[in-house]
Amino acid sequence: MKKLSIILILFAMALLPQMTMAQTAIDHLYEKYAGKPGFTSINISPAMFQLFSGVNASDSSPQAQKALDAMKQLKGLKMLVYEPEDSTKVQAFYEEIKRTVPTKKYMELMSVDGEDGKINFLASQDKNGKIRELLMIIHGGDETMIMSLTGLIDMKTIAEISKSMNMKGMSDLQKLSEDKKKDKNK
Repeated sequence: MKKLSIILILFAMALLPQMTMAQTAIDHLYEKYAGKPGFTSINISPAMFQLFSGVNASDSSPQAQKALDAMKQLKGLKMLVYEPEDSTKVQAFYEEIKRTVPTKKYMELMSVDGEDGKINFLASQDKNGKIRELLMIIHGGDETMIMSLTGLIDMKTIAEISKSMNMKGMSDLQKLSEDKKKDKNK
């Protein structure tokens, strides 16, 4: 019995790294800062996306139907926005994001530098090349945001969702989707 207990403990310890790896890049930051002053935190659970799959959109526009179809493939969304009263703290939070997010495990899809700041789109793929997590990091003068979208992610449908929701920074995904389409046609 003692031997079985030791084997079970060793097995659990061996699985611990895999269980912690299943967390998204944003989870540590989200747990640390959600609800703190200056932070807005949004968490859409898998249950909410399952509710979307039950919506009957037969009388909706084709664009709304595409957005609902795409949402059926999603598992979760977490967003953390930092807008402190003292904007000098924004850079420190951005640096923490850069230290915390294991960027080597992600491929960069796109980077946009402009007057309003910088936007990075990163993706994590599975063995079959399917995108399983999309990260968007926005760093501007008075705010920094990180968003993690998990599930089976198709760039075209994500661009459709972003158009229907009119989310800041997400419009660049439409450009990325269009560029990929042009590359395939060449």
